[in-house]
Amino acid sequence: MSRSALSLRRTRSRTLMALVAAGALVLSACGGGSDDSGGGDGGGGATGGVTAGDAAGANADQLDPNGTFRYVFVQNPSSFDPHRSANAWDMIFFRMVYDQLIMENAAGELVPGLATEWEFVDDNTALVFTLRDDVDFIDGSHFDAEVVKANIERAKNLPESVLKGQLERVADVEVVDEYTVRVNLSGPGGNLPALFSGGAGSMISPEALDNPDLDINPVGSGFAKLTEYIPGQVTRYDRNEDYWDPEAAKAAKYEVLVQTSAPTRLNMLTTGQAELTYLDPSQAEQAATAGLNTAPSKSLSIMSVLVNPGKPPFDDYRVRQAVEHAIDKQGIVDGVFFGIGSPVAQYLPPDHWAFDPDVTPENPEYAYDPEKARQLLAEAGYPDGVDFEFVVPGLDDHRAVAEAMVPMLAEVGLRANSRVIEAPTTGVTFFSRQEGNLVVGMGAPFLDPSQVYQGSLPNQFANPWNLTTPEYPQLWLDSLEGSNNEERIPALHALIEDEKKIRKSFPLHHHVPPSAWTDKAVFPEGYEVAYAPHLRGVGVTA
Repeated sequence: MSRSALSLRRTRSRTLMALVAAGALVLSACGGGSDDSGGGDGGGGATGGVTAGDAAGANADQLDPNGTFRYVFVQNPSSFDPHRSANAWDMIFFRMVYDQLIMENAAGELVPGLATEWEFVDDNTALVFTLRDDVDFIDGSHFDAEVVKANIERAKNLPESVLKGQLERVADVEVVDEYTVRVNLSGPGGNLPALFSGGAGSMISPEALDNPDLDINPVGSGFAKLTEYIPGQVTRYDRNEDYWDPEAAKAAKYEVLVQTSAPTRLNMLTTGQAELTYLDPSQAEQAATAGLNTAPSKSLSIMSVLVNPGKPPFDDYRVRQAVEHAIDKQGIVDGVFFGIGSPVAQYLPPDHWAFDPDVTPENPEYAYDPEKARQLLAEAGYPDGVDFEFVVPGLDDHRAVAEAMVPMLAEVGLRANSRVIEAPTTGVTFFSRQEGNLVVGMGAPFLDPSQVYQGSLPNQFANPWNLTTPEYPQLWLDSLEGSNNEERIPALHALIEDEKKIRKSFPLHHHVPPSAWTDKAVFPEGYEVAYAPHLRGVGVTA
């Protein structure tokens, strides 16, 4: 970086911090608030981050097979029933108590789970799985092709299943033999292998599919068994001693503790109450000073701005464009997130396999350009600017971003009246009741890019206005064509670029909050600490 560029960046950062301080006065009178640095609506996934396995691997020879590994998160699972869970963060818990047909390794590659092999056949009209033959559920039931068929059919047909959309192109499931199952498709299904590494691939015991308490009493074949569930406080697990992979559970017990306050989460590590958590970006240096190990979390989380195009002024595309041009995304990364993360113009981070190099904050079509924003507002009929309502979820990072945005938007004539709301009500407030003109949001973990961009299709919860382009629905289907990632990339890039013609939302930055862990933590080789971590192969020293 040149000296002049570095000077400019520092100046922008100092300016941003001043704007944040001023903006805090705007929002502090609006009520609400939270100590939570990230809430339950962030994202985690398969890209980014650094390897923590080497950092903790030095302690591997001191592994305590009878120890307890404790992770601090901000919430309990919404449900232990994978087919009824609408919260992507629940996969943290599902990956302990359930096995998935397919797993994801540290590099984000799909690898065998309960399925040892999978293959698209007959011109990609079916997906065939070859299954393990040595897996039993914790209730003694045996895993086979009939179990896969029963689980997929339940996920597809259960009236309250949240997976119906994911499995829409599954025509039927056919048992070929005891350990071979064929999933016949009624349309393109290139995203299905990734989806079967999540809730759709989480296998429930066939004897428990109708259990009325499955939401709090999971019956899976995972490496751990739930032993205690205290809502809002903790879930506790024992190692599954009969598990098919003896390397999966390195601790005898696991605990996932609930703590919404980032300072308290940090304190729990420094006082020996837990081994791993994630923090607010402002705490990274403090954690390191306290002797903790820290690293940016592996994450797919994208913080974004969502716009209500159903009423003025944002029913005009030019006004929606103006919002993106008015926001200094790099300034927000520097001033709000202490330089941790990167500005983006699409819903995929730069190192994702489907990232489109033509859709970046450096592209003039999406770049920070206050003059262009003012020009677009004037063309839309607002030469003197316009007032609007800014709905802000009551989470610390969301409020900080909103506070930074308010003076940026005001500079071009977009004058915000801010209202803080309880974070869990955001979806109902903004999409169901369609209150407010603008809201800040954070993307949840996703398994495939098709999930991120599905929200701009008609008849989606996040698109009550059914705003799209004539080409978008077909482009989305095209992005599902192909039996591997490489075949799908051209269609996905076309989809990403067409979504910018809708712009009912736009990304701000790739969110990689710091994870922190103590020297007691032992991670497997190559392990990357994630914003939504898995605990497979994780243990503690004596």
